Amino acid sequence: MHFAQIAKKLREESGLSQKALGEKLGISSSGIAHLELSERQPGSFTLLAYANFFNVSVDELLGRHEITPEEYAAGVRATRKESITPLEEDLLFVFRDIGKKFGTQAQRDYITVGENMLKLKP
Repeated sequence: MHFAQIAKKLREESGLSQKALGEKLGISSSGIAHLELSERQPGSFTLLAYANFFNVSVDELLGRHEITPEEYAAGVRATRKESITPLEEDLLFVFRDIGKKFGTQAQRDYITVGENMLKLKP
């Protein structure tokens, strides 16, 4: 399966219209349609937006299934343990949930709050 088919399947399984998904991802409804018809290939922003929203890997979106789900899960867990702390992992899950519930604009707002906090004097 290619990205276009996978993207459409995920959207339909979620019960979303192209317009509703586009609003959540910050992509126009015509952009969603072009992706689902393979008239446009997804860029990195689009792949990450889909992955975060649907809680799937970019590999899954691209139809890559060379490894078993068990191998993939083990690799993800090992990578997380090496590269981020448990607190950072919690933050990532909250960030993804914000995206699912409120969309990418809310995630951008969340980032802005964090950036503004960094500008404050301790």
